[in-house]
This record gives sequence, C-alpha cells and structure tokens, in this order.
Amino acid sequence: MDLALDRGGNVRTDAGRRPLAARLHHKGLALTTRLAVEPILGTPFLSLADEREQWVLQNESEREAWRAEALDRIVRYAVRCVPAYAGLEPRLDHFPVVDKQTMIDRPDEFLSTRRDEHRVVWKHTGGSTGDPWNYPLDRRAWAEGYATQIYRFREFGVEYGDPKLLLGFPTSLGLNHKSRIRRLRFAVERTDVSLASIEVDGTRSLERAVQACDRHVRMWYGYASTIASMAAAVLDAARTLSGPPLIVTMAEPLWPAWHRDIVDAFGSTVVEEYGANDGGIMAHRCEAGNLHLADHQSLVEVLDDEDRACPPGQPGAIVVTNFHARHMPFIRYRVGDIGIEGTLNCDCGRAGRTLTAVTGRSGDFVLLPDGTQLVPATFFLPFNQVEGVRRWQIVQPDPRSLVVRVEPRASFNADEKKTILSWVRQRSKDQLDVRLSDDEPFELTSGGKHRIVIRHF
Repeated sequence: MDLALDRGGNVRTDAGRRPLAARLHHKGLALTTRLAVEPILGTPFLSLADEREQWVLQNESEREAWRAEALDRIVRYAVRCVPAYAGLEPRLDHFPVVDKQTMIDRPDEFLSTRRDEHRVVWKHTGGSTGDPWNYPLDRRAWAEGYATQIYRFREFGVEYGDPKLLLGFPTSLGLNHKSRIRRLRFAVERTDVSLASIEVDGTRSLERAVQACDRHVRMWYGYASTIASMAAAVLDAARTLSGPPLIVTMAEPLWPAWHRDIVDAFGSTVVEEYGANDGGIMAHRCEAGNLHLADHQSLVEVLDDEDRACPPGQPGAIVVTNFHARHMPFIRYRVGDIGIEGTLNCDCGRAGRTLTAVTGRSGDFVLLPDGTQLVPATFFLPFNQVEGVRRWQIVQPDPRSLVVRVEPRASFNADEKKTILSWVRQRSKDQLDVRLSDDEPFELTSGGKHRIVIRHF
C-alpha cells in the first residue's frame, strides 16, 4: 500500500509508485525477515504486522472474546508463576495496581519463576518520573509493539524497509552504539541515526532541518519538541523546505501549535504516537483526533485516585496489563501518565479502544497553599487558543509563586499575555504570585523531554 494523508487528514495517492529498486528491496527484506531473521530472533514482528490487517477486519465481539481469553491467560500465569501474585484469585480486579518504583525495589517478586523459558531484550527508561530502569521484556512482547508500529506506518504509506530518519533521541539510548547487530539492523531497515541528538537551539535546529530534508527519506520519527524546534527555525528563517511524506512524533504530547508549525514548515503528514515499552502500550492519533490503542497488545485502564475506573472524558492514571509479557509480567502497571479514555466509535471509522488525550505525568502538578493540586491539563486552554506562543512551561519555584515561561512568536502581543496570565491566576484561585517570562530557558528531563509543569519543592 502506498497511501498518505493530505493536510486535512484525507487519504491521498500522490505519493507515486516506488522505483523498482525500492520494491525489490521490500520484497527481499520481507522474505529474508520471515525465513531467517524471525526464526533466529524468535520475534515474528513482520508476520505479526501482517496479522494486524486481519485483526481490524474482525467484528468487535470477536476481538473482545480474544482479549478476554488473553487476559485470563496472563492473570492465571501470574498467579502460578510470579511471587508477588501468589494466592490471588485470577481476576484482574483482585490484582493490585503497581508502579515502576515498586518493581525496581522488589524485582525478584515480579520476575516469573519460569523466566528462563522466555528470551528477552533489555529495555531502558529514562527516569522522567523516578529512577532510570533497565528491565527485561519478552521478545514476543517487544515484537507485538514493533509490529503495531509497522502496521500503523503502512496505513500512512511507509513500508517496512523504507528509509527513515530518527530525530531527538538522547545519547543515553545508545543509538550510535557500535555493536555489530545494531549497525546491521539499522543498515537493513535503512534507518539513519546521524541526526539523533536533542539540542533545540535555533541555529542547530535549522541546520538539522536542512540536513534532514537533504536525506530524502520517507519518514522522520522522533521527539515532538525536537521536530517542532526544527519547524520553528525554518519558519523564522523564511526558508522553503520539502519534508518527508510522513513525520511521526513521540515521547511528548504534540501540542496544536507544534503540529501547525511542522505542517507549515515541511508540508508533511504528521502523526502523533504515544507509547511505553514498560507495560506495553502503543497508540497513534487519527485524523479525527483520537489516540487508537493497540488493544491486541495490552489492556489499558484509566483509574482514579482510589483505583476505580474513570468514565470516558474524566482524566485518570493510565494503567496497563500486557497480554504477552511473561518473563516479567506487567499487570495493572501504572505507567506514570494521566490520560482520558475515549469511546469505541471513533469518527475515523477505525475499530478499537481510544484515548482522547494524554494530559501529563502523574507527578507533575502545581500545589496551591490550600492543598489543591492542579494537573497540567488545568492550564492547556489559553495556550491552545493563542497564536503567539510556540512552547510553554509552568514552573513553581516555591509554595507562593508561579512562573509561566513562553517561547513567543513575533506576533505575541499584550492581549495574549493578558489572556494567559488571567487564566493561570484564575485557575490558581489567586493564591499564587504569577508572572510571565519570555527569556528563561526551558527545563528538560534527563532524557531531553519537554515537561509542562515543574515544581521545585
């Protein structure tokens, strides 16, 4: 399939027929992968991507029956083989909600007694909301996530083996590691990592944008803030650049202002990805605005402070149960994000469960003197409405004050500043001394991610 979407989100067919060499590469890569790579690795990621097309053709009752069986299998396995769950009734609602720190502190309790039966890959979290963590993930569970990406990218006209460029990844992820296997995989999959740093200053961002466009790849994949900074630099310089057919942003929410800048600067189809390897969640935002969950990969719950299910439309903690992880099962695992559950019937016509939004990290909130906690979503509205702000961040340095940091466009004016300050003060119940700054640097996580709310006490 060689489809893409236009700027209005409609399917277009102007991507053109691929050259013969590219088609031969795809066929040869697919054949080699299925016959040699998948058996050796024990990870049928490309075959699973093909199966996704059959999954979406099933009706809702068939998918629900499969999910119920998969959930029953993993909870029964956990009761039998995972010390932390020994003696529990094999029903999901009898399992406790756990977080990353609990599993870091008590790893032996969450490892399966039959873990030697399951080959793993070692994954890494950057520590955005706690300690960094190296953890084992079953190769099958990893393959399910990768298959989801391959299938979803196909929907937007990018095939497995099409040349792609990674942008915005910190050096801690080791993309430039010299291992022979890593270099071979990137070469075979035609993945360029040469521009994968996270600097977002204007000069470097413009250089990176020019270099990225000169690569002439089919897809960019990377941090939303990095690609948005590249777009801002291009627009500020009044340059005309032609981006790839598809840009997929990840790691951070894609704010409306960032989305507009990326489309205006590069003319590409832009898709937001939300995912977490720990837990096994993967979702991509459709043209109707919803994040479509890979519900053959995991069960996603949105829970309130008492671990009760939130109704659609109400924000809560995102909690994930991976259907496929056995070496270290992730059952009712709190990934650390706050989200809002959507409905099953999305206007785009795609099947399955959705999230309407991921609104921030669970530990990020402004604390008022009266004890009220304000989550990041409290402040979204004015920044999504004004045209003069590219990025923003709210910092609470002490219990009585709040700093609103903005990166302004040339069009930023006094009325927009007044709108922002009025909203923030109103939502803060006039309990804080609020000021706006347009010349302070933004604070990033150790992994280079842009946080919306930061509290220093």
